[in-house]
Amino acid sequence: MVLTSDQVQEFHDHGFVVLKGFFDKAVMDKVSDFLDDLRDKPGAPTPAENEEAKYYEESPTTAEKILVRVENMLGDHNPELSRLLISPEVTECLTRLFGEPPVLFKDKANYKLPGCRPDKLHQDQAAGWNAYCSFFITMGLIVDPNRKVNGALSVLKSGNYEKALMGEEWQPLSEDDPPYSPQDEYLLLEADPGDVIFFDSYVPHGSPSNNSDTQRRNLYITFNRRSDGDMRTRYYRDKWQNYAPNKAEEARTDETFRV
Repeated sequence: MVLTSDQVQEFHDHGFVVLKGFFDKAVMDKVSDFLDDLRDKPGAPTPAENEEAKYYEESPTTAEKILVRVENMLGDHNPELSRLLISPEVTECLTRLFGEPPVLFKDKANYKLPGCRPDKLHQDQAAGWNAYCSFFITMGLIVDPNRKVNGALSVLKSGNYEKALMGEEWQPLSEDDPPYSPQDEYLLLEADPGDVIFFDSYVPHGSPSNNSDTQRRNLYITFNRRSDGDMRTRYYRDKWQNYAPNKAEEARTDETFRV
């Protein structure tokens, strides 16, 4: 699937573009199975460059210790997944959006299990990313059906924002859950497995708590322009020093804003 000129313009005008059915069922079945296996795999508290980093938190609604996210899944330690998700079609889309080839910056799976807390309205760039470069594009891949009840993403659709930080670094833009204000400027992105959203690192977005009995897993794979260099190893070394992964028995209870 190649982006049309209209879709490229839509991305530049609004900060995101949605592509329905980008990945087929065969790919999504493999991704879902991989995430299930990863969920049950012991996580390394101080992961090496070729290990996944797992983050657990205590549910504010059930007090259960639940897996919230896993980072650093792609690369040489999971080559099949990397080939599936950073396909020639993905690279071509990103090249059209950036105006030059992409480089992988970071990746994560948000598990959003039942009882998971909200992700406050934020800009990704606010999470310390200015230390690496000034612009990123993330490919959000829908793994499970995303609906309002299980925490579907809400994103500013009006394009009414600047490609700059709108608040303080490390701080969310709002403490409220969706619908955000002004309500008519936000899109609740109800989406299905295989759908993709490409969005820039400044467009405001967030999601409510998962108050359903169904999980809502999404993958978020972030890239920068090739001309800005390969910063992936540096980023994860920095992150693990400042926000280390943990084990289920050490589940965090605070609401620290992290992306």
